[in-house]
Amino acid sequence: MMGDIAKTKVLYVPLDDRDCNYEFPYQLSMMTDDMELLRPDRAWMGALKKPADIAKLWDWLFEHVRECEYAILSVDTLVYGNIVGSRIHQFSQETCMERMETFRRLKQMNPALHIHAYNLVARVAAYDSAQEDPDYWEEYGYAIWRYTFLLDKKNQGKTRPEEDQEAEMLKEKIPKDIMHDFLRRRRTDRAVNMESVKLTREGIFDILTIPKDDTSEFGYAALDQAEILRLVRKYSLFNRVFVYPGADEAGSTIFARVFNLKHHYQPAVYVRYSSVRGPYVIPRYEDRPLGESVKWQIISAGGIVSEDPLESDCMLAVNAAGTEQVESSEQLLRNVNSRNNTNAEELLRYIEYFHARYGKAIGISDVATSNGCDNDFCDNACLHGTFQLIQAFGGWNTAENTNGVVIAQTMIAAYYHCFQNMEEQEERSDTFLARALICDWLCQANVEPEFMKEYAPSHGINPFRLAGCLGEVTEYYKKSLDEQLSEKLSHQLKGKKILLRRVRFNWNGAFYFAADCALEKKK
Repeated sequence: MMGDIAKTKVLYVPLDDRDCNYEFPYQLSMMTDDMELLRPDRAWMGALKKPADIAKLWDWLFEHVRECEYAILSVDTLVYGNIVGSRIHQFSQETCMERMETFRRLKQMNPALHIHAYNLVARVAAYDSAQEDPDYWEEYGYAIWRYTFLLDKKNQGKTRPEEDQEAEMLKEKIPKDIMHDFLRRRRTDRAVNMESVKLTREGIFDILTIPKDDTSEFGYAALDQAEILRLVRKYSLFNRVFVYPGADEAGSTIFARVFNLKHHYQPAVYVRYSSVRGPYVIPRYEDRPLGESVKWQIISAGGIVSEDPLESDCMLAVNAAGTEQVESSEQLLRNVNSRNNTNAEELLRYIEYFHARYGKAIGISDVATSNGCDNDFCDNACLHGTFQLIQAFGGWNTAENTNGVVIAQTMIAAYYHCFQNMEEQEERSDTFLARALICDWLCQANVEPEFMKEYAPSHGINPFRLAGCLGEVTEYYKKSLDEQLSEKLSHQLKGKKILLRRVRFNWNGAFYFAADCALEKKK
């Protein structure tokens, strides 16, 4: 598979400038021998509440559209400026519709271009913080979420009298101008969602992915989905419009889909859970059982779920919660009942068995906890030598953020038969695996909680505003992670030394941690 191969060029406009959106799909493309992902300059992408240079992004697309066969395009970025822009923008609906029209122009310039677009159902965050939301979310965020949740629930005839009273109290509490601003933006965002479906019907978009960002059973995200599905049903687009929980993994998932389409490959994924109840647990920030979302991620990436390990091309091993998913930072508070309803030991032994018996690619999604890994599972995996056997690993942010990226990497590894005779691609894949172990496990589940609870408060540091103390925080993270690497992984993976090159913080915040690492062959 090596040698001089004409590469398929793919245009890519990320959801924002963070590593999960800007870097991960690019790193996945570097694991292939025949795909080239073209990205806009990172400086054009904006940051947090600073939107991308939308005009420059469109000009860049027009410049490169004729040389590419595929395009993976974030509608949110090209209309609002980035993911946060979809929640805080002040654009009129007319302006947004004009930008949507530009997709037709792009397709006209290259009718053979296969456009895989993704457009989020904007979240309604269930907490009081304006970090990634309008400024008034600091005081009224939870109230707005709760009110809209109860309003939707009431309209479906499912509220209790005390919930109706709570909704009336919240309605009085939230200032009318704030509610007006929120609802006006929701109407615009929904119009963009609906227009995206219409573009799919026209054939401008080949496939439209609509991730539901931080969603729940009731509320405006659920109402938006209902309207979207009404249009999908009207146009009979069930096989071309995918609506499921997620957001920051979408670029990686869709890259895997494009890769699989280009190679006429439909990987069969054998999924195995650590808990019989795991597939039925609804993860935090999501609106359906884990098992349903896993199926959506696999389908969206171009694969199919297999019930038979022998007939599969790869395996997704899911460390799932036994009862309910908790935050990684609170995992020590889990009760005995949670432990009794999962069996990670069996899953780890089966991974060894699957590797020895079938020799196929393996990915591990550690989603027993959110926003970081399950320490007990990872420590036990080290005892089993599990990380030496697998191709992909993840345990960050939401369950679907993790699942999407892990599935994408596992599918690419499966196509190349675990990168046999592809030393360069194998090293890139293993380096990405090492990065996940550092970021998702060692950092999110260990270093970051300690920093947030102990170090930051005692040193007067605002973890979301690191500009004035970036050097100190970087040194703290680097030193702590090197200690964790030594203690947990002995600084080695698959016979190579793990080198933590650099610690970075997207969006100037400790929560948006990123790391650059390398693997060095032992002499």
